[in-house]
Amino acid sequence: MSEHVARRYRATLVSHTHWDRAWYCTFQEYRIRLVRLIDHLLDILQSDPEYSVYMLDGQMSVLDDYLEARPAKAEALQAYCRSGRIQVGPWFVLADEFLVSPESLIRNLRLGRRLGEAYGGVVNIGYVPDGFGHIAQLPQILRGFGIDNAFFWRGMGVEGDQMGTEFIWRAANGDAVTAILMPWGYHNISNLGFAIHWGDTTQMAFDAPLAQRQIERAIERLRPMANTNALLLMNGIDHAEPEPRIPQVIKAANGQLEAVTIKQGTLLDHLANVRASGVALPEFEGEFRWGRYSEILQGVYSTRIHLKQQNHAAETRMERYVEPLTALAWLAGANVPEGTPDLVDLAWRWVLLNHPHDDMYGCGIDEVHHEMAYRFSQTRQIGEALIRDSVRQLARQIDMTAQAGMPVVAYNPSGQARQEVAEAVVDFDFDDPTADGFQVMNAAGEIVPHQIVSDEPLFWMEVLKPNRKRRITMLLPVEVPACGYTTLYVQPRSGGAVRQVGSLLISERGAENALLAFAIADDGSLTVTDKASGKQYSQLNQFYDSEDIGDAYSHCPFPESKPVTTVGKNVIVKLIEHGPLRATFAITYDFAIPKGLTADRSGRSEETIALPLTVEVSLAVGQPYVGIKTRIHNQAEDHKLTAHFPTGIKAEAAYVDESFMVAKRVLALPPSEGWVEDPTPLMHQRTFTDLSDGEHGLAVFNRGLPSVEVSEDGVIALTLLRAVGWLSRDDLWIRRIAAGPLVPTPGAQCKGDYTFEYAIFPHNGDWQAVYQAAHCYNAPLLAVRGDTRSGAGTAGDEHHPR
Repeated sequence: MSEHVARRYRATLVSHTHWDRAWYCTFQEYRIRLVRLIDHLLDILQSDPEYSVYMLDGQMSVLDDYLEARPAKAEALQAYCRSGRIQVGPWFVLADEFLVSPESLIRNLRLGRRLGEAYGGVVNIGYVPDGFGHIAQLPQILRGFGIDNAFFWRGMGVEGDQMGTEFIWRAANGDAVTAILMPWGYHNISNLGFAIHWGDTTQMAFDAPLAQRQIERAIERLRPMANTNALLLMNGIDHAEPEPRIPQVIKAANGQLEAVTIKQGTLLDHLANVRASGVALPEFEGEFRWGRYSEILQGVYSTRIHLKQQNHAAETRMERYVEPLTALAWLAGANVPEGTPDLVDLAWRWVLLNHPHDDMYGCGIDEVHHEMAYRFSQTRQIGEALIRDSVRQLARQIDMTAQAGMPVVAYNPSGQARQEVAEAVVDFDFDDPTADGFQVMNAAGEIVPHQIVSDEPLFWMEVLKPNRKRRITMLLPVEVPACGYTTLYVQPRSGGAVRQVGSLLISERGAENALLAFAIADDGSLTVTDKASGKQYSQLNQFYDSEDIGDAYSHCPFPESKPVTTVGKNVIVKLIEHGPLRATFAITYDFAIPKGLTADRSGRSEETIALPLTVEVSLAVGQPYVGIKTRIHNQAEDHKLTAHFPTGIKAEAAYVDESFMVAKRVLALPPSEGWVEDPTPLMHQRTFTDLSDGEHGLAVFNRGLPSVEVSEDGVIALTLLRAVGWLSRDDLWIRRIAAGPLVPTPGAQCKGDYTFEYAIFPHNGDWQAVYQAAHCYNAPLLAVRGDTRSGAGTAGDEHHPR
């Protein structure tokens, strides 16, 4: 940072609030506070022309929530926004960047900008004040919306001491923004004139000399870190109402400060001051996920894990199936209903309403997160119906005369051609005798093998249409072009020759295809062999259960933790699927863990409780990974369950799938003396984490399990479940202070049934051999019955988008 002693500083004081839609109170209780806040703000702006501007936290949902209760205030609110005295947007909600997909961030900004049109437009500010870290590609996303800046608080590591409060943040593709670090948060002069940093001041007397001292202290802390003569003073905090005395406070402060002039203004004003200084700013490229100046709280990646799984399912449904299939139907010439794009947007809106950071973290009171289930249900209902209708619209355009029989359309949501075994859902008419004996033929007239997974009667209703069917789920080998489809045909069995599609050998405790082999040990762990290289990995998928004396924000083990493990314990192994296309074994564990903590939380209870645990291990023809589905029934409290994968690889770094990139994460933890929160191996992932030595490697894929640790001795530890009973605590040895109110959250103990899906992928080379397979695993082929009318369409049996 530059010398600051002789400078004349320009400080911008930004009046604002930070608005969590739901957290330690319910959404509706906060909305009552919001109505009071905005009513008060409108009164201030009307009565005091010197109160120049106020920022409504960078998210348009705040206005929606207010106007739903106070629709008569729309005209006044829009007028102040158009005049610039109220600053709104650009986001719809303030989301965490890691726990939602990058496409969700784009939709978030898109919706925010659209809603801002009625208010004269949103402010082009990359305001991300309270996310628990920041993705490396955020500059590229912001630049895509014409935003050339980012204002943030959390995530700085050792680089903070070199970057200062203003620097250039560059994405991997070269896009750059001017980044403004708020090292003491979006609230460095909150509650001016009151003796509390955060809390209710309505019954307290305003103290003008105290306000002056608070401003001076904030300036003194900022100046050593400033690269320019611009300082940012943030007058606001969570759910705080506007302070009407701000113009008078500024006048008094300017009369006493010798080297600083304060002006009430906006984040854009501060940005202009930074750029007007003419100082060449340092540059940084990468992500922010450390706790140099603030808590980073990475335990949230596994808090209430079902929320992360449901969000992953919702985002995948929208990104990989709903929108591509509606577009594909339209491209094929289907008469897609005019309202379909609006319904797609509505489904996205329901997803985004679950993305405010505290909601997605799982660190609110129980009722907050119960309400998220309803929103996920709404997006699922819309999405599933649109997928069904789009497949039907597409099918009407397909020429299905190439072969006789019931057509099955297989759709590939990926950007590369795929040849693999798909799980097809075929609904036979209830009395169709073909269901009792059939064959499947491809468009070339070849009979292909199939394997029945389930066969059940089913009744459901569509609008004006009852459905009584016999649903058979089967495995089929298919070849599907990138972002396209192919058609197969179900026919009465003829006894013809079946095309051979690949090998699958099954033994008493294992299976192998042309690429891989796996074997199940006596304790249920797996040995996986990469047949191309002969490389073997053993003791994979062992389970470790450790205590967690932490809270919704932070995992906190005992300083000397002694996990309970499945290592060395006998299991029951049963073959439940026996080819010809897939083999699956069920492994049942007799696993007991401590029921909870002792009353003083200093140890685990002596009383144990069963943790029913069943693992299904699958390998299909041509499948390059071993698929795993782990089911548990949790009744224990205050613990963390992980699956371990020792790779035997001693690598400097792990490569982790992240938003629009693969992140290199050095495994040695950085020095952290003086940090607010010490670093841990815990990190976020999207579809995979990979360790390799450049020649060989092992990756672990996952579906909606974002928490992972990688140790320097080469063990990938995938967090499956974390059970805690407090929103926050103030007695954790791994953290200096409480991260929120000390509120019990029994729902965060996550009792009940859970299913976790992940896979083991051995490979040659580095992470580049992993990427496509991991993303295909996360977006399975969709195969369903395709006939909805008689006759022929105009598209072929196989479609490659132009």
